Amino acid sequence: MSKFKLLWVCAVFGLMVGCAKGSHGLPYDGWRIGLFAPNYMEVWIETADAVDVRDRVFKRAMSGVAAVQTPKNLKGNPRGWPSYPGWGKGKYVYGAAVPRLIYVRWQSLVEPQTYEAYIVIPEAIQQAMIKPEKAFC
Repeated sequence: MSKFKLLWVCAVFGLMVGCAKGSHGLPYDGWRIGLFAPNYMEVWIETADAVDVRDRVFKRAMSGVAAVQTPKNLKGNPRGWPSYPGWGKGKYVYGAAVPRLIYVRWQSLVEPQTYEAYIVIPEAIQQAMIKPEKAFC
């Protein structure tokens, strides 16, 4: 998987978590941005900004080191993603409606390179985030 797609999967699929009915039309108080990287690919997240469907911008909704699963004794396969990557390091975004766009800028700690990506959240994901689910909290 290319490095440009590195955080795309993380941000898009790490969004839905919550239990209580909140404001802004969501069945919970906040949603989560979780970021992770493939094995041995450590990155520094400069910023992960979110724009909700009401065009409100949430700057630096997430920043810092992304989660990485490094196998024991460095004996893992460095190719690709781990089988169960988890939900990554992240933060909850409170007071926001459903996200429509996420901007991520990150630096590779392996090479002197900076990357950025704009992630448009599909309407199907937005609808799934609005649908209430029973969860143990």
